[in-house]
Parts: sequence; C-alpha cells; structure tokens
Amino acid sequence: MSKNDVLKAIREAESEAQNILDEAGKEASSIVSTARSDASEIVAKGRVQAEAGAQELISSARKEAEKKAQKTRNSGQKDLDKIRSEGEANRKTAVDAIINSFVE
Repeated sequence: MSKNDVLKAIREAESEAQNILDEAGKEASSIVSTARSDASEIVAKGRVQAEAGAQELISSARKEAEKKAQKTRNSGQKDLDKIRSEGEANRKTAVDAIINSFVE
C-alpha cells in the first residue's frame, strides 16, 4: 500500500467518523427534544389530574357542608315550631292573666 493510499484511507475514515459524529449529534438532539416534549406533556397531564382531584375534593366538601347545613336548618325549624306551638298553647293563659290583672 502506497503512502497516498494510506492517506486516502485515513481521510475516508475521518470523513466516516465525522459523519457518524454528526448523526450521533442529530440523534442526541432529537432524543433531548423528544424528552422535553414528553416531560411537558407529563406535567400538563399532571396539572389536569391535580385540578380534577381538587375539584372533586371541593365538590365533596361542599356536599358535606350542605348536608350539615340542612341538618342544622331542620333542627332549628323543629325548635322554632316547638316554641311557636308552646307560645300558642300559653297565649290564652297569658291573655287571661293580663285581663284578670286589669279587672282586679
């Protein structure tokens, strides 16, 4: 093998090595780009899931609060009805006591 053949083989090997490096660089950039895109997608999905979970918790808490408020309303209404009923029952006695105090 002559000197020129050796130099030519070296140049071809260097050219091939450079092509391999260029392709590897492109592939690495593609992998990084894909990874960033995938990461952004995962973050977006996580946000959506977190928001959905938060809305579910809020809805559940609201329903529970509404149940407790309704129980309190019902209890208050029962107390109010009882007071009204007792007041109506005692009205005649009170009116009679007032009239009797004026008559005497």
